Amino acid sequence: MIERAYIHVGGPAASGKTTFIEAVLAASDELILAARCLSKDSLTASRETSPQKHPELRRFRDAGASGVALFEFPTTSGDSDDFFMTRLMSDYSEAVVVEGDCPLTYVDVDVFIASPLSPSEPLFVRGKIDRAAADRATVERWRELLEAPDGVARWLQEELGVQAGGLFTEKPQLFEGSRKTMLDTLARAAKARPSKPIERWFVADRYAGIEHAGLVAVNVHGVGERAQAERLLSEVTRMRKDPELYKDVIGWRGSKTPITAVVANLLDGQDAGRKKAIARVRRAILAAVKRGRNH
Repeated sequence: MIERAYIHVGGPAASGKTTFIEAVLAASDELILAARCLSKDSLTASRETSPQKHPELRRFRDAGASGVALFEFPTTSGDSDDFFMTRLMSDYSEAVVVEGDCPLTYVDVDVFIASPLSPSEPLFVRGKIDRAAADRATVERWRELLEAPDGVARWLQEELGVQAGGLFTEKPQLFEGSRKTMLDTLARAAKARPSKPIERWFVADRYAGIEHAGLVAVNVHGVGERAQAERLLSEVTRMRKDPELYKDVIGWRGSKTPITAVVANLLDGQDAGRKKAIARVRRAILAAVKRGRNH
């Protein structure tokens, strides 16, 4: 089994994701694969291409990626196996960088490249959630997972982020009782009285995903943008300290582990924030290299 680091780089359009990946590639001697990933409602099956004229792929190649691909997958897909079966992933590497929508259920570092807030723009907004619809969707998704023979392992991986292996996947019959008990519980939940809508905090659409990031880099292009960039970082910090925000935005599956958060000019090779962000990714890559050598 190839031991490699998985890095996801997300964020709004034109925030500097590709620029950051170029900087990571330029700072690395390891073999790194790079994929531009897009989820699409119209797709029923995943597809991989590698067009020579694709702008992001060309930039990845020029920056030193050992292999590149465009990977498109159905929005509703919760299975990362298709990505691992691509031609790209058959190549040897010590790290894989995924830009855009993430097809993986686990990454070593989840990076969010953000643009500064505008002066009147909030990071958090209030809104109502249809709990009945959300509960139905959760029950249906869990039922789909658990109906498979290895459903317990799949549920642990997708819902809790636990990399279940060993007996769970090799001898799923040992856990058949637990699987059936969970399915029975879901069946009862589906018949329960619908929950009422509630009001809660959400992350503004432009920054969706920042709540899960382990590294946040706010990309600035001049001194004039730094005040709003710092305001965004203070809100990211508040998200983990304010109990109500933490409960609504991050939830029970989250972690209060401190994240790396910087203001950085990603075009400036001497910028301190840029160096700190790259160093965070480099540590994850080198840790994977070390694990591989120890196997």
